Amino acid sequence: MSKKIGDNPQPATRNPQSASRISHLAFYTAFAVTIYIVENFVPKPFPFMKLGLANVVILMLLYMRNYKFAIIVGLSKTFIGGFISGTLLSPTTLLSFSGSLLSLVVMIIIIQSGINFSLIGISILGAISHNFAQIVVVRLILIKENSIFYLTPLLIILGIVTGIITGYLAVVFSRKVDFRVKYEETGI
Repeated sequence: MSKKIGDNPQPATRNPQSASRISHLAFYTAFAVTIYIVENFVPKPFPFMKLGLANVVILMLLYMRNYKFAIIVGLSKTFIGGFISGTLLSPTTLLSFSGSLLSLVVMIIIIQSGINFSLIGISILGAISHNFAQIVVVRLILIKENSIFYLTPLLIILGIVTGIITGYLAVVFSRKVDFRVKYEETGI
């Protein structure tokens, strides 16, 4: 039987590993975005202070050495969370994006350097660098005075506190769920 012009070719077979990777990425992103949005409803002692509990997901991905997923989830939670909460086109999203980007870079560099930091130590460095990026962006865009840098010691202390809390939760979570097995099985 000859093939006629216009016949549909056989559908390509799906790669189950690729589908598994996409579903894992979707799960991690949805989980981080949900935490990010819920955390917006928690009262804050300072208007600029958030615990950053969605970063537990990012820390777990970094713990698995899945840097690509950590970057995608970290930036996606900022944009999707900003869109859902109605702050996408506000300075809040720009501050969150700049903080997320710098903290991801710093945490990946620390992990790759071979320095033996704990998950809590990595979390603290990420939180401090997140706050540092935000204060620099505030200085460049919103408050064009160097006096904004007087907040730096407070932001370092807040970064240490929130980094400890987030890192501790990531450690507890990593003990409850064996992410290494999932990582090796799915090839993520």
